[in-house]
Amino acid sequence: MKKILIIVLFLYGINNTFSKECVSKRLSEPGESKYTEQYSIDTNIPGHSLRIFTLKINPKAGKKNCDGLKVVESTFWGSSNYINKNGTVSGNWLTTYDDGSTMHGTFSGNSQTPKDSSENSISVGNVVINGGTGIYSNVSGYGITKTEFNPEKNYSSGENTLYFIK
Repeated sequence: MKKILIIVLFLYGINNTFSKECVSKRLSEPGESKYTEQYSIDTNIPGHSLRIFTLKINPKAGKKNCDGLKVVESTFWGSSNYINKNGTVSGNWLTTYDDGSTMHGTFSGNSQTPKDSSENSISVGNVVINGGTGIYSNVSGYGITKTEFNPEKNYSSGENTLYFIK
């Protein structure tokens, strides 16, 4: 029994030795993102719509993350359930880095719009990192997001902070 405990502790120590925790903060600027697809369906409730979309972000001058990599492109596939542009949004995402590695996961959030719905909306939410490729083949983690957006103006800009271990 004592030998098994020692082996388990040894393997746990090795795993922690090779795990690397990283905090990566990224800001997307106006003009770096574009809704490449979006479809909206109005329901029987005034102001209520269901929407699906694809949003692509191509950073012009991104900062390197803690692994020394820059984001080349991020794609978000999502759906929203809004009444007067207030409600929930969720979906999947994929980020590609300059060495070809990728990271992917899911996102969800709540969006709020000012009374004048032509103004930009704010969405605050969370991200779950489900996996990746290349140096992120064993990645896991989570993140928080805050985004200002306006689909009618093809505008999205926000901050994304990821906390992950590989």
